[in-house]
Amino acid sequence: MSAQTAPLTPDLSLVESPSRPRPAVGRVIRRLLAFCLIFLLVSVLSVGVLLFDPRVLEALSAVVLKPQPGLVPWNGHDRITVVAMGLTQRTTEPARTDTLLVIDIDPAHHRINELSVPRDLWVNIPGYGEGKLAIAYEIGGPRLAAYTLEQDLNIPVDYSVALTFKSFTRLVNAMGGVTVNVPQELRDPTYPCLVGYDYCPIDIKPGVQHMDGATALEFVRERHAFAQQDLARVKDQQAFGEALKRQLMSPSTWPRYPAILGTLEKGLITDIPLNALPEMAAQMLLAHGGVNHSYINMENGMVQTGWSDDGQSILTPTNSTVIPNLVHRLFSDPQIAMERTPVMVLNGSTTPGAASDAEGLLSGLGFHTVGAGNADATTYTRTQVIVNTATGGDGEYTARRLQRVLNADLVHRTVPGQSARIVVVVGSQYP
Repeated sequence: MSAQTAPLTPDLSLVESPSRPRPAVGRVIRRLLAFCLIFLLVSVLSVGVLLFDPRVLEALSAVVLKPQPGLVPWNGHDRITVVAMGLTQRTTEPARTDTLLVIDIDPAHHRINELSVPRDLWVNIPGYGEGKLAIAYEIGGPRLAAYTLEQDLNIPVDYSVALTFKSFTRLVNAMGGVTVNVPQELRDPTYPCLVGYDYCPIDIKPGVQHMDGATALEFVRERHAFAQQDLARVKDQQAFGEALKRQLMSPSTWPRYPAILGTLEKGLITDIPLNALPEMAAQMLLAHGGVNHSYINMENGMVQTGWSDDGQSILTPTNSTVIPNLVHRLFSDPQIAMERTPVMVLNGSTTPGAASDAEGLLSGLGFHTVGAGNADATTYTRTQVIVNTATGGDGEYTARRLQRVLNADLVHRTVPGQSARIVVVVGSQYP
C-alpha cells in the first residue's frame, strides 16, 4: 500500500490583509499625531510666554538685535513714554520733524495712549527761544526735541525714535508692502520731490490697495489735498499705523521678520535698546480695547492759527489749560504719585543753575522734588540718579523712571548730608 502525501494548506494567519494597516504603522501614525499636538500646544504656550514675559522676549530678541552699549535699559514692566518722529530731509537741508507722535505704554494694564502733536505748534525751545516744534530736532537732534516736549508741555520722555524718509521706504519694502484703505483720492500736483526742489505730482486713488514703500511715504506725507493740511493728514497716518500692525501680525509677513529687524537696526535713530523693540511691539498688540489716540488740533479747539513776529504761520494754544489738562490725563504716572518719593537735585556740573532747571523740569513732570543745591564736585559727566541707602523707604520705581527720563546712571549708595531717598546729581551732559 502506497503512502499518500497530504496537500499543503497555507496558514492564512500569516497573510497580511491589504485593507488593514500593520500594527507598527498605526503606532507610528499615532505617535506622529501626538507629537504634532504636543508641538502645537508647546508653540501656543511659548507664544504666550513670549508675549507676557518681557524677560524671555528680550533675551531672545538680543540674539538678533544686539543691545547698544551705554543705553538705559527697560525691564518690560515699567510704564514708559516714547516720542516717535518722522524726519523730513531733502537735498542738503538739515533734518527736522515732519510728524511727531507721543506713545505712552502701560504694560501693567495693557493700555496705550497716543498723542499727535502738530509740527507747527509754537513752543519755547530750551537754549534757543520761541519757534516751531519742528525745528527743535534741526537745532539739537532727538535729545532737544524730547527735552522741548518735557519743558514746554510737561510730557515725560523715556525714549525717542526717529525715522528718515529713506529708512521708512526701506522698512515698508522689507515688510513686502502694506495694505491700506485710502479714504479719499489724494491728488497733488505740487507734491515736493525727495531730491531737489521740483514738484513730483501724485494721484493716489481711494479704496483698498497694497502700497510699496514709495507710495506709502506719499500717503503719510500728503497734506495739500486736505483743507487743514498737517492737522488732517494725521488721521491718514493713524490709519497707516493700524494697517502696519495688521501687516506685521499677518502670517505672510512672519518669514520677513529677519529682514524687517535688520532694516530697523540700520535705519532707526533711537536711544531705545534694540532688543526692547519686540516687547514694545508686543505691548502695542496686547493693548486692551486698542489704542487711545488723541490729537492737538483745531478741530477739537485746542489750537488756533496765528503768525509769529517774523511772519511764520504757526499754531498756538487757545487757552492756558486745554493742552496741560490733556497731557495730565494721558501721561501722568499714578505710581510716582503714590510713591511720592522725595527727590533732591544737586548740580554736579559747571553750568550755573543746572540743578534748579532740572528740579523745575522734574516737578513739572510729576516728581516730588524737595529742593536744589550743589553736589560734592563739579566734575560729573553723566547725570546720576542715586538711591540714598542712608534712608528708608522704597522709591525704586521712581528711580528707574528718573533714570530713563534723565538718560542717567542708576546707583545705590549713601549720600552724606542728604535725607532725601533719591538724590539726582546733574552732570555736564544734562539734558
